[in-house]
Amino acid sequence: MGKPISIGKYSFPALLLLALTITSVVAVAYVVMQWNITATVAANPKVCFIKWADSTKANSFSDAVNIFPSIKTIDENITYGIWNWDTAAHTTSLRIASISNSGNIAIVTVYVKLGATTVATVTWSTGGTLPTSYVSFSATASTKYTIWMEITATSGATVSSVITLDMKVENP
Repeated sequence: MGKPISIGKYSFPALLLLALTITSVVAVAYVVMQWNITATVAANPKVCFIKWADSTKANSFSDAVNIFPSIKTIDENITYGIWNWDTAAHTTSLRIASISNSGNIAIVTVYVKLGATTVATVTWSTGGTLPTSYVSFSATASTKYTIWMEITATSGATVSSVITLDMKVENP
């Protein structure tokens, strides 16, 4: 095994130290590869929200409605809609992401409509899991959709709730 090598008060065979050195060198070999992504800033995706009052595009918005215990509140056309302002159709998806104070809410239903036709419906009811699954529809080119909401409060509703919805859009 060769002449022993002393390290401090310990003695090791030279061959053993050589084997440990070679093993540790092989164990640390790796390759680093890279890729680059150019992130171009655009004001709005091809499908976004539209503020009905002045036709401006928006990437998010807030709305408010009064609800009452044991009563369904219907808002047939909230202050914003969904607008595909592109020249091509795009898959668009919606879900109810969260509800604060969900014990105050019995049922929430969101409809996306084109005229009288419903193109997407997302529903959550007491005890259901959140977030809900995405519901997809094909947003037709150069088309504006209304958003219809129905919220039924529980009989014991006492405080405000915030319902958060996600809209997922293809990134062209």
